[in-house]
Amino acid sequence: MDIVTVARHAGVSTATVSRVLNSSDKVKESTAARVRASIHALQYIPNTSARNLRSGRTNVYGLVVSDIRNPFFPDLIEHFESLATNHAIDVTFANTGYSEDRLLAGISRLLERNVDGIAVLTSEVSQAAIDRLRESQVRVVFLNQPQLTGEFRNIAIDYVQGFSEAVEHLRMLGHTRIGFIAGPPNLSSAVRRREAFLTAVRSRKLPFNADWIFEGDHKTTGGQFAGELIFSMKDRPTAIVCSNDLTAVGLLQTAHRLGRNIPGDLSLVGFDDLYLSEVVQPPLTTLHLSRQDIATRAFYALQAGAEHAGSFTTVIQPRLVVRGSTASVPSASNHRRSPRVRK
Repeated sequence: MDIVTVARHAGVSTATVSRVLNSSDKVKESTAARVRASIHALQYIPNTSARNLRSGRTNVYGLVVSDIRNPFFPDLIEHFESLATNHAIDVTFANTGYSEDRLLAGISRLLERNVDGIAVLTSEVSQAAIDRLRESQVRVVFLNQPQLTGEFRNIAIDYVQGFSEAVEHLRMLGHTRIGFIAGPPNLSSAVRRREAFLTAVRSRKLPFNADWIFEGDHKTTGGQFAGELIFSMKDRPTAIVCSNDLTAVGLLQTAHRLGRNIPGDLSLVGFDDLYLSEVVQPPLTTLHLSRQDIATRAFYALQAGAEHAGSFTTVIQPRLVVRGSTASVPSASNHRRSPRVRK
């Protein structure tokens, strides 16, 4: 079974069959439908390897993410793969687990497969990985790596504006004592979120206390541990902003275990707007970062021609979603009291 047999069955030229197989818009829909019917009737399976050799393309994109266990990334992968499927492109994934060695190994594996482009949508990008991609000259897009703007395509996240909205929301509720649970200091995205939060606080001349800044791990465990510290403080903040939603969920778990009330004892804001932020109790006020938007811009950045390399920079704006975890500031006697002790 070959393309000649399909063309004879459909009553068209082999060139027309080829155009239909490549989703060309130069074939009338009625003709394309007849070709597709012949392909189905003959159970013809195109030889994609041979077609790729002729075209010089593999029709495969690589997608690199940080942590497949974080609900943020499966959402992103789903949207990216859906777009790729609609364009007859396959996707190969690499999960770094926040490891520089795994990042480099994943990129090397994708390059060995001769992918047409790689979307590196990770928090961490090592110099070794950048050098490897630079040498390959493959089409690449990064997520929020401003230091690479001018050389690679880049999707920027406006953390400053996002955290400004979160802090202003809390200030309007009467909060002036606002703390922050940061992410791991070795992750560039966590560092940028922390700096954006501090910028928002300082620009409003709100009180700042270094004891109100806690280090987390972008997992629920970090939020749980920080929650223990926060609720044990005699002079604690009245509101906490978290570097991501998983951290906020961990703090919520600690609050429930200690018999504390969110937002009665402490207002809480997350970042990402994961699905679980809607189903926890209370539902989480958070900064929405669209995975669909990131996936869409990353995909079309790879689709863009080589002439756009280094000049393709697009900015995504997080937006505040207000739910039940924030409220007016509690009384001074409430937020300064000693933690409850369960017998």
